[in-house]
Amino acid sequence: MKMHHYLMSWGIGVAKNAKFLHDVIRKVTRYAYTAIRHKSCSKIARSSGGICGLQAGSVIWLGTHAFYTVLSKKPEVYGTSTLLKSLRFELSFPCNKGLRHRFKKVVKEGLEGVASLDF
Repeated sequence: MKMHHYLMSWGIGVAKNAKFLHDVIRKVTRYAYTAIRHKSCSKIARSSGGICGLQAGSVIWLGTHAFYTVLSKKPEVYGTSTLLKSLRFELSFPCNKGLRHRFKKVVKEGLEGVASLDF
């Protein structure tokens, strides 16, 4: 939602910058995974017995799905953009079928939370 707000505030044309925005989303999701892994390997986490069994693909899929879900709520801005099409295509890869099933409940709960938001 922040990304949408920033894009609108800055007057960035989504259609003209779809590839750039898709690359940003990919980098943000990869950064999220890296940040989680870094925190889980910190001295405090290790001394507390913390472990992190997250896989990069899971975090990237969830992040991509979250961006797709939120941005698709603004069809007047993103509906005809190749950004949503490329995110939907990425989510549809056969290798993601297992993730889609694995995180079905998490996604459902997340969608219920997003449905109540007005942005």
